[in-house]
Amino acid sequence: MTYSTKLKIFIIGLIALVILGRYGCYALDKKYDAYRRPWAYSSDTSKPLLVGKWQGSVTDPDNIVHKVEMEIFVPMTDEERKSRLFQKRIKRDRSSRTFFDGMAVLEVNGHRDSSELWGGLDEPDGHQIHFQFRPVNDVHPPGFNLNLIEGNWQENTLDLDVTFAFFRPDGSSFSDSADPRHDKIGKLKMSRMN
Repeated sequence: MTYSTKLKIFIIGLIALVILGRYGCYALDKKYDAYRRPWAYSSDTSKPLLVGKWQGSVTDPDNIVHKVEMEIFVPMTDEERKSRLFQKRIKRDRSSRTFFDGMAVLEVNGHRDSSELWGGLDEPDGHQIHFQFRPVNDVHPPGFNLNLIEGNWQENTLDLDVTFAFFRPDGSSFSDSADPRHDKIGKLKMSRMN
C-alpha cells in the first residue's frame, strides 16, 4: 500500500504546524506576560525590573542594625512556562498581576536567618510596593523584627518604610502603646546587588 506524495506532504505539514503552533503559543504567552507584569518581564534587556537581588539595612527602635539581602523571583521561569505549555491540558494563569514572592536573608548581630517574602505592587505598572517577611523555620528571634514594609520602587532603588513587631523569647509577639519604640518607623533604602 503506497501513499501519494500529496498525502505525505500534508501529514508532515500538519505535524510541523502543531509543533510550530506550540512554540508560537510559548512566544505569545511570554509577550502577554510582559504586558501583564511589566515589573517582572521585558524584551528590553536594559530596562530595570523589580525582580532580582536587593540589599540594604535598617535600624530598629533599640538601635540594632538589621541587614537585608533579598531576591524577588520572576512569577514564572522559562522552564515552567515550557513545561506548562506542553501539558495535555493548559490551565489558565489566574495569579495576580501585582503579586510577587521571594527569599531573604536577615542578619542581626552577626546571626543570619532565612525568610520567605511576599507582597505586591499597587498597580502592575506602578511603583508603590509592600511586602513582609516570615522566617523559614517560623521562629522569630527575640526583640524587634521587620514586620510590614512599604514604599517606592524606582529603577535600581527601593525607598521603604518599615514597621516593627516585638517578639519575646518564648516567640509570642508583644506591643506596648505607652512605649514610643513600638510606633517607630524605620527607613530601609535598598539597592540592586550585582
